[in-house]
Amino acid sequence: MVPPMDQPEWWRLERRAARAWPAAETEERDGWLLRHSPSVPRRRTNSALPLPGGTPSIEAVERYYRERGRAVCVQVSPAEAHTGLDAALAARGYRRDAPMLILTAPTSAVAGEAPTVERVGDRSCWPEVFGGLDERLTSVEVVLRMPEPVAFFAATAGGEPAGMGVFVVDDGYAGVFCMVTRPGLRRRGIASQVLAAGAAWAEGEGARCLYLQVEEDNPGARALYARHGFTLSHGYHYRISG
Repeated sequence: MVPPMDQPEWWRLERRAARAWPAAETEERDGWLLRHSPSVPRRRTNSALPLPGGTPSIEAVERYYRERGRAVCVQVSPAEAHTGLDAALAARGYRRDAPMLILTAPTSAVAGEAPTVERVGDRSCWPEVFGGLDERLTSVEVVLRMPEPVAFFAATAGGEPAGMGVFVVDDGYAGVFCMVTRPGLRRRGIASQVLAAGAAWAEGEGARCLYLQVEEDNPGARALYARHGFTLSHGYHYRISG
């Protein structure tokens, strides 16, 4: 395995993201960071990430997930660094799914005042806000076990939740998760306000840089983040068996 100080920047970002969006079970072996969350159907918390500097064993990852009764899911990240692995999985019949981009921005460039956004400090209130904006309630389980320092920000309109975002600080970086705006209220600057509030909080916690994940085929979100100074770190996609 690559020593910590020699690890590539993409891996340090993926490490932070894995800690910030924690799987129920995590272990490193056979060239993989293996993640399993029995009660959460999301890909990221039930996928294997290849470790840098090693040769990940496809047979080992297949055993790991099949022993747990799950389809084998590999996060090929960054895609450009694992073309051989990607080709090997494709040859075994793994389908390509969910191409994503990892973007980063200086925290100071995003931080600002956001008078319509409030920090929801009580974690017991997060599921109610979350449920009013995002139908994927299984994500709440992951959000509730995010490590400190973490902050949940919500914007309101007409007395109801209008948008939200969760920010997790780790070693000078802040991950941005669960950015959602109510469909009927989009293009009104709500997401920008949530970003500004979260970035201001993260800057106060010592985060110099923000990172986030966005779907490659979501031009609206990509344009929003570009306006706030986010640029590409790397891309990834999943390979899923069956």
